[in-house]
Amino acid sequence: MNKNISISFEELNRVDMVSILSPFPSNVLNHHSPNIPDELKKKILHDKYKRRIVIDGLETGHLMLNETGYKFISKQSFPSFAGFVFESYLVDELNQNRSARLRAFQWATERSEGWSTKAFEAYKAVGTGLVSTKTNYLGYYEPHSNADIIFLRKNPSLNIMEPALIHNQQVRAAIQVKSIKDGFKKEIVDKVLSGKYLRVITMLSNYAGRPSWVICHNILHHLLRKNHINSDDYAYAIGRIHGPEYLGLNQYHIDDYYSYIISWSKGLESPHKHTNEAAEQEITGYKFKNNFLIPI
Repeated sequence: MNKNISISFEELNRVDMVSILSPFPSNVLNHHSPNIPDELKKKILHDKYKRRIVIDGLETGHLMLNETGYKFISKQSFPSFAGFVFESYLVDELNQNRSARLRAFQWATERSEGWSTKAFEAYKAVGTGLVSTKTNYLGYYEPHSNADIIFLRKNPSLNIMEPALIHNQQVRAAIQVKSIKDGFKKEIVDKVLSGKYLRVITMLSNYAGRPSWVICHNILHHLLRKNHINSDDYAYAIGRIHGPEYLGLNQYHIDDYYSYIISWSKGLESPHKHTNEAAEQEITGYKFKNNFLIPI
């Protein structure tokens, strides 16, 4: 994907078009209903996710300031870009939701039920490919790592940041985030079986609407029945591949957000072509708060 996309400040604060197009409040409209027109469905998704894409775009470094608002530029494939967006999304969700973060932490560190969570409170989820990690934790900035999400805390004795480790191992606890619609055996199952990925949250449903984690588990079951893997391999991999609902996140919301990312990337072409390093550096010094960009 190599697109320049512009979002103006006026666009971000545009009134809720759903309330104009429909006599009913937007929160009672089910955009999954077959009776909802495509244009209204797009309006609902736009209203729901227009600020989310800005927050995630800032965090991944793909949005830059210009005189009209923002400029998006990426030379990556769309799945790679979507992967960065969902890395940002998932980190944000984990750090705002203690129960989701605790579930992810326990899974990544291989801790059984009944352990004390006191030490856990000091950890925060960090995306290894995100701008904020490059700015705040440069030593853990690894945008092409096999570990998209790790957990960091400040060591109370040494006053340095340190990652959470797998229980009773000197191995960093990590979660890979996958945002693909097909190729699950090659891109997820085989890489988990080989040990390349320790744990995977596969975010999306396939083109037929089946959650990708279910498909991965079915692939593993097929491999077991065909004696391509043994029961130990099967149990190992099954426990290391999950979907967003494993962390308490709604699969429908994830898929809706993905649909919006596609529409956004295709529909908002920008005539501007003057992005430069200064703009990139400037945008990393801002954050989104209460619907406004403010300097950090």
